[in-house]
Amino acid sequence: MANSSRGGRETSGGGGGCCCCNLLCSLVQLVISLGLVVLIWWLIFHPRLPRASVQEAQLMSFSLADNSTALLFNLTVGLALHNPNKRVGIYYDSLVVAALYHGVLLQKAPLRTFYQRHKNTTAFRPEFGGKATDAGSVAVFYGKEKSERMDFNFEVKLRARMRMKLWFIKIGHFNPVFDCKVRVRVPQDGGMSASFAISECDR
Repeated sequence: MANSSRGGRETSGGGGGCCCCNLLCSLVQLVISLGLVVLIWWLIFHPRLPRASVQEAQLMSFSLADNSTALLFNLTVGLALHNPNKRVGIYYDSLVVAALYHGVLLQKAPLRTFYQRHKNTTAFRPEFGGKATDAGSVAVFYGKEKSERMDFNFEVKLRARMRMKLWFIKIGHFNPVFDCKVRVRVPQDGGMSASFAISECDR
């Protein structure tokens, strides 16, 4: 009887181990299946990241202040985001744009979040205005570009946090950063300067 009881306990323990093993195998198969679905989806539809471009720029004012250690600015930039995918939509969960002058940050601004359908282009016109301190390192560039009637060379960085959607499937997050060069003619006699040359942004 003792042997029979001991054998029964051993059989029960083995059954529990089998149950855990089956559960683990099922979870592994589920993960592999989901991975294959995502891989097939990716290969068939080959989703691509959006493209960004600068459509125009307007410089209302731009000058040095505080003994050439600060920059006063008023800049408007026309940006466009294009979804190049034929079947894939894009959720923009976060969009932040920043304007810089020779590496010195002028200002950051959040843009509205939205859902962008396939083969669609969305335009933005962020405005930057105010005073950037600790700009003494770019005073030389400012003086040269202004005295020689060159272009003021700005940089606009657009940081996005996004997801992609096909039917009911959402994949993400992706965090592309777009680097846009903006060249605006030096305003003459304190007037406004505008640039209408469309330029693609690097990613």
